[in-house]
Amino acid sequence: MQDSFSTSNDVTTALWVQFLNGTRCAPKTLCFTFSIEGSPENGYITKFVLMFDDFYDEISMPVTVSNGRIFIDSTPTIFVVNPDSLIDGHTVQLYQTENITLSGNVINAEQPTSTLIKNCQVVSTMVRGSYQQTDDSGLLVGPALLLFDTNTGVLVRAAGQFSDVLLDELGIAFIYGGVFDLLDFSENLDFTLVHTSFSLWLLILIPIFVIAFLVVVFLAYKSIKTKKGGKRKAPSNKSLKTRSYKMLNAEGIHYKL
Repeated sequence: MQDSFSTSNDVTTALWVQFLNGTRCAPKTLCFTFSIEGSPENGYITKFVLMFDDFYDEISMPVTVSNGRIFIDSTPTIFVVNPDSLIDGHTVQLYQTENITLSGNVINAEQPTSTLIKNCQVVSTMVRGSYQQTDDSGLLVGPALLLFDTNTGVLVRAAGQFSDVLLDELGIAFIYGGVFDLLDFSENLDFTLVHTSFSLWLLILIPIFVIAFLVVVFLAYKSIKTKKGGKRKAPSNKSLKTRSYKMLNAEGIHYKL
């Protein structure tokens, strides 16, 4: 993730981690990984790892899977939502505890989303979330902007305020600021990918087109100059005549692309 980002009002917001014990810190970088493994015999186990600056912590715990959501102690994690609920205009219940509720409106369905993976975007759906608080702790400071892979419902991008039951298990109330982009994913996730390698070809072809254009212009100019020069014949030995010439100034026309 990036340690800061500029909003539409050009206001830079720094990354901020708020702990449940009331302390806070402002790390420069932050990374988390989420994984889930399981079998019908042994159930499902999720592993969550959080790293920033000198901080490292991880947790593994059993989870249940129901209706496309993953529950930890009866609380759903926002890392996975039911993809069937990602319909434009719908309201999605993302996260709920005794004190706070996070719900969001589904907007911009099936749009390519940038990632930190080279030449790769993920087709995702945006959910603009807002928090409702039942106590007076005053810890909630902003909205959440979450993007989920349209095909699997897995979280692929997050910005704003980030709260989750897995963060609670690590003693963190929320993370605020910065933009979390997808860095890597396992091959068995059926993401809808958009490869953007053609952009590299554009970077190569554009200078070639510019050079070719300049060469054509130069050759055309040289050809015209040669034709004009051919029309001027050397004076003969016959009687010389004096001619007067009027110089005309041509005005240039400029344009920009």
